[in-house]
Parts: sequence; C-alpha cells; structure tokens
Amino acid sequence: MDFFIVEDSIPVRDRLLRTLEGVDGLDLVGTAEDVPAAIADLTTSHPDALILDLQLPSGSGLQVLRAVRERLPRMRVIVMTNFAAEPYRKAAMAAGAEIFLDKSAEFDRVREILRGWRDEAAGTALH
Repeated sequence: MDFFIVEDSIPVRDRLLRTLEGVDGLDLVGTAEDVPAAIADLTTSHPDALILDLQLPSGSGLQVLRAVRERLPRMRVIVMTNFAAEPYRKAAMAAGAEIFLDKSAEFDRVREILRGWRDEAAGTALH
C-alpha cells in the first residue's frame, strides 16, 4: 500500500516515519509541506492512503483534500491534527476524510489503521 504524508512539521513527519518503519507492505511515495505541493504531488503519485495535517503554512489540509478527492476517490485519508475540536472533525469528514485523529492523544493509532487498510486491500486483491 502506497501512502503519502502532508505535514509541515519535520519532527512530526519524522515521528510518523519512525512509527510506520518496518511495517511490511507500506511504502512512502511522497511528502509535502504546503497546499500547492501537496495537490501537485498527490495527483501525480496516486497513493492508496494519505496522512494529512489540517494546519499548513499556506492554507488548510481541507483545501488539499477537496482539490484531490474527485481525482482520487479511492484514496483513504487519515487527518491528524492538534485541532481536534468537533467542528474540525466534522469538516474533515465532510471533505472526505475517513479517520480523524488527535495528534496529542492518538498518534500511535496510525500504524494499526494503515496495517488494517493494507490487509483489506490485500484481501480484496485475492478475490
């Protein structure tokens, strides 16, 4: 399963990579730190999954999701943010996110979520 990370914080991005290190069948196909780069890179790399931060220096992760959702309708999306209030969750889900995680409390869940998605994709491929 190919995945892409949109995160402007280098320490957070590095932590994500360490968290996902060693998980067979997960391949990082790109990273971006801002809205324009994320949109451009996602539409060329076509990942199976996206880990998306909401607050980016050039705008919102929701802008990214809205811009690519029509072109990548099967891409699975995890929004990870420090802005975990209910209005943000509702907006992310309405834009096409499947999972909404609070970075401060649920960071480590991303590993199991991506493993589960990888396993689902492998099961689908076998049928």
